[in-house]
Amino acid sequence: GGESRAMYTPLLRRICQRSGIRLVAKHYDFGKKCVCGSSNGNLTTSYPVAPTDILDILPLVKHAASVSGETFAPASFNGNNAGGSGSSSLHVLLSDAKTMYEVGHANLNNGNFAVTLDYAQEAAAMYQRILDSPVHPQISKCLKLTAIAHYHRDEPELALAAASKYLAVAISLSGFDSAEVLNAHMTMADILLGTGRISEGVKHLRAAQFLMEFMAGPNYAGISSTYYRMGSHYYDAGKLEDALRFYELASSKRSEDRMFDCLIARNSAGVLARLGQFKPAFEYEKKAFELYVTFLGEEHDATKACSNTLIQLMKLAVEQGKRSKIQEKELMKENAADAVAEQIRADEEAEEAKPKKKK
Repeated sequence: GGESRAMYTPLLRRICQRSGIRLVAKHYDFGKKCVCGSSNGNLTTSYPVAPTDILDILPLVKHAASVSGETFAPASFNGNNAGGSGSSSLHVLLSDAKTMYEVGHANLNNGNFAVTLDYAQEAAAMYQRILDSPVHPQISKCLKLTAIAHYHRDEPELALAAASKYLAVAISLSGFDSAEVLNAHMTMADILLGTGRISEGVKHLRAAQFLMEFMAGPNYAGISSTYYRMGSHYYDAGKLEDALRFYELASSKRSEDRMFDCLIARNSAGVLARLGQFKPAFEYEKKAFELYVTFLGEEHDATKACSNTLIQLMKLAVEQGKRSKIQEKELMKENAADAVAEQIRADEEAEEAKPKKKK
């Protein structure tokens, strides 16, 4: 059969993080047979990591079982509990702090950003007083909430400070290749781009795009929208060639929304038109028009607007083609004239080089 689409590297890394296993740093041939030594000196098959590749096993502390779903349930060896259900002794519940966070989140949705800020900061302080460390999943969520609240209150520096801490805590908890770190990069990007710091914001978008492809594979639906967003910011900054490159990358990736393909095609046409490339711009606009007709119908306002743009681009492409032909003819005439002049000069030089006869 075909190759598996499972992302083995992120999966193995997550298992090691959750169980405290450290492996030897080397290339592992995932999905295929590996070999390892046995007690009798012969090589035996191992799938996919050999026992000799396990370097160490580390104990997990505090945050390891703090939130439901964050890790494997701790096993119970109590004889009265034959089912082996998890013990609650490792779980740091802190119901008051959890309630504060939830109230803060609800106020964020209602637009009460000052209240959100107070509750998020108080919840984070409660967690930290109990845990003696900011490295905790719930604290990272509070930091994210704090960053968003500061951003909506037009406090960009405070928002960036909280978002940076959120990113650092997320990396400490789950490593650089995790969904939480991806969310942290997107939060940083939103704040930086929203405050006009385009180059720094795009760096975090690129980091998020890399993590999307690394963790979820090249067919992940969110990759296309990230490329499109980067292209839009380059377009706004006047870097048209870079914008076009990102739009092309966005169109090459899988998208679950066909209307999104219309946006990519129309924006690509706009970039090409500004670059003076009207014929390829017409082709992109034509693609967008066909999609609009298919999904919205010919009478929709978006379809009509696209049709008007298509007509204008067709006129510009025809005029540009005519001018191009005229320029080609003039260039051919100039080249022919230059060739004749060069031949005349060559003939004159040859005539002068001939020895003169003595009288």
